[in-house]
Amino acid sequence: MNTVKKLKNESTELPDCVISHIFSMLSLKNLKYPGVIIRSIRVNFPLGADHTYAIDRLIRKGLLKGANRIELLFANETRFQINQFRFVFPFLFGSNSLTYLHLQNCCIEVTMDFSGLKNLRTLVLHQVPVKQNVLQDLCLNCIHLENFTLNECTFISDLRITSSMLLHLNINCGRIITNRNIDIIAPKLLSVEYSSDCFYHLRIVNIKAHMLSKFSYRSINIFNIVDFSGLKNVTTIVFDGIRECLQCHVISHLFSKCLQLEDVTFKECNIKCHMKIIGAKLCHLRIIDCPYKNHCSYRIDIDALNLSSFEYMGHTFMRPIISLKAPKLSKVFWDVGPRMENIYNFDTIARLHLLQDLTMNMGCPQISELRKDLVRFQHLRQLKLFLVGAYKPDMDYFWILDIVMASPHLKTLSLTIQNEHTEISHMVESQRQRREYVRFIHNGLKYVELHGCVCSIDVIELASHLLWSATLLKQITLSSCHNYYIGAGRWNMDSHGCCWFERNVIHEHLKDEVNEHCQLIIL
Repeated sequence: MNTVKKLKNESTELPDCVISHIFSMLSLKNLKYPGVIIRSIRVNFPLGADHTYAIDRLIRKGLLKGANRIELLFANETRFQINQFRFVFPFLFGSNSLTYLHLQNCCIEVTMDFSGLKNLRTLVLHQVPVKQNVLQDLCLNCIHLENFTLNECTFISDLRITSSMLLHLNINCGRIITNRNIDIIAPKLLSVEYSSDCFYHLRIVNIKAHMLSKFSYRSINIFNIVDFSGLKNVTTIVFDGIRECLQCHVISHLFSKCLQLEDVTFKECNIKCHMKIIGAKLCHLRIIDCPYKNHCSYRIDIDALNLSSFEYMGHTFMRPIISLKAPKLSKVFWDVGPRMENIYNFDTIARLHLLQDLTMNMGCPQISELRKDLVRFQHLRQLKLFLVGAYKPDMDYFWILDIVMASPHLKTLSLTIQNEHTEISHMVESQRQRREYVRFIHNGLKYVELHGCVCSIDVIELASHLLWSATLLKQITLSSCHNYYIGAGRWNMDSHGCCWFERNVIHEHLKDEVNEHCQLIIL
């Protein structure tokens, strides 16, 4: 073990080729952990066929000591030529402990006497040449395989994945160019994730998986790639990065063949014509950063009686006219950029008087118009606002109090402020007197979060009035970080939110206004 320790300490100064040679010459006792049990083996190094004997010894000893996880990650980006290591599956014959196997940049072979890895649950192949006969033997003999990942693999032939126990399949073609076809036959399969970074890639021509509920697809094209009839029972679907016409090649097939859809996401997909979405069971819909490059306006018509949440984010020059028939809609994320002319489309949302959860990103020029609509949501329970724009000396945040006063059921309020020239706002406002607002009582508000540029007197005034008005407030948090939602489950967490964040200044202003039932948190 002293040899290994010395090698580890000096490895940063030795080239890979020298360390690889030393590794192959080590004795068995210097290669192994001396304990009774080995839980996992991980090799992350540019080793190859020349080191077969040492690698085989390492694996064999690990398996004898009960290793249940093996990762052989043979790097391929080196300054010297390495012949790929041949991983022969009968070598693991009789290994009942192995549940996880990850192979990278090696050749895999299966011989006639391979009877499978009976307890293998997860198999990851990364940058590995794959052909049908090897894949067939693996799927047939690893009878408990539940998770299978093919990551940037070269497909030597058309593929058929047949497995009775497979639950999750992940195929990432990366930049590998291929025109191969793949059939998937897996009666218990629950999810498929597919991605590719090139135009010519694997075609999913047949899916027989009646329990499949989640399908994720990221690629530039989809026409003649996916058989939608195999997705008839899918409830959750994500399309990302499609450059073909979304309406013609996706939507027209999707909602006519996948009748169980409940959750649909379109992210960074091209919109080339009017979109019409009709989904009887659709509950959640997201349209995020989908560009429209034509020079005329377009429509997005949504008819979904059971739709409960809708997310829209689009900063394109030509803005859509969005029509919503969704009487059960209660949760909305809305971001159309900070430009003043974008506000007209919010009329669609403003008519949803039963809205309970609203997350909105907007610019300072839009406040004067939007504040008229935001006080109409009397059933609002959660409100999250991200405000971006230049500072104005006559600006205050009392319009937030208008919304709180008009929303008796509001429980959570979050405001993130991104000001330009914050140093000016701090210098100007620190000199002026605090302004007053009409007193009111709110018995529902429990949690308040103020993020970003929170050191200005305007924000401190807002916090002070909220502390006085919200009689049952449990917690108020002030943080200099920008913390705001950007759609499709993603958040922007920027630690540089305020140029002049002074914890003590905020504490001195608010400490006497916090009652014994409320917690003041300053991050």
